[in-house]
Amino acid sequence: MPEAGVFDRLTGLTWWHDADLMLGPVTWEEALWSVELFNAGQDSANRWRLPNINELESLVDCTNHNPALSKEARFTDLRSGYWSSTTSAFEPDWAWALYLDKGAVGVSQKAGAHFHVWAVCDESDAQVTSNIALTYT
Repeated sequence: MPEAGVFDRLTGLTWWHDADLMLGPVTWEEALWSVELFNAGQDSANRWRLPNINELESLVDCTNHNPALSKEARFTDLRSGYWSSTTSAFEPDWAWALYLDKGAVGVSQKAGAHFHVWAVCDESDAQVTSNIALTYT
């Protein structure tokens, strides 16, 4: 059975092993919709969702770049930028995103197809057959 998720022991979150759920950049609305559609196609009890900006940023290992991830992280289809579910408090038409190549966060207009989708679920919801414990020092 293929690996379903990567468990992060630090946060208790499980990340979908394929870091590009839609196989290309999408708008923020499409990112939210795609995770819901993904859940509908799963035959497990997992409740995957678009992560908030703090959850995305928790993946960053500042000792690395391009991608700014731990060397232990074994994800497929890594991309340079990801949407979060977090709307900007100052501009409701903008949302926070993670720039994975350098490990920085920023905002972008929700209407533009600028970023990719990386699904996450809470450990209590995860039913994965294989995982990798990520630890950051």
